[in-house]
Amino acid sequence: MSAKVVYCSVCVMALLVSALAESHANEVSCPKAVALLNPCLAYLTGQASTVTVPCCQGVSTLKDMVKTKPDIKSTCECLKKAAAVVHVIADRAKALPGLCHIQIPVPIDPNVNCSRYVGTIMQKSTEILM
Repeated sequence: MSAKVVYCSVCVMALLVSALAESHANEVSCPKAVALLNPCLAYLTGQASTVTVPCCQGVSTLKDMVKTKPDIKSTCECLKKAAAVVHVIADRAKALPGLCHIQIPVPIDPNVNCSRYVGTIMQKSTEILM
């Protein structure tokens, strides 16, 4: 196992441990969100050229679990922090939903403003219902 893979794994584990201390009573905890996307780590950090079936399954499961505005915002913030820790390549993160053929309400982007974007999503959802 390369030193970079070991380092990334250690960083993800450290993030999981720290997130346990600050996780909220939301349906989707930060450690769970990170764990679901862990199979995507090699692709997201440039160590693999393609996504795997387990990666796409994790993306799909996470999408199905994140439904409420607080869940969307907290999951967005969590993944944004995790992406910074493991040095996710932004273009690969943005491409992930398309590669997995999954539409998600928030872009996977280490630079996204979670607060602003969640407000936009909820406004559009309300407009559709009217």
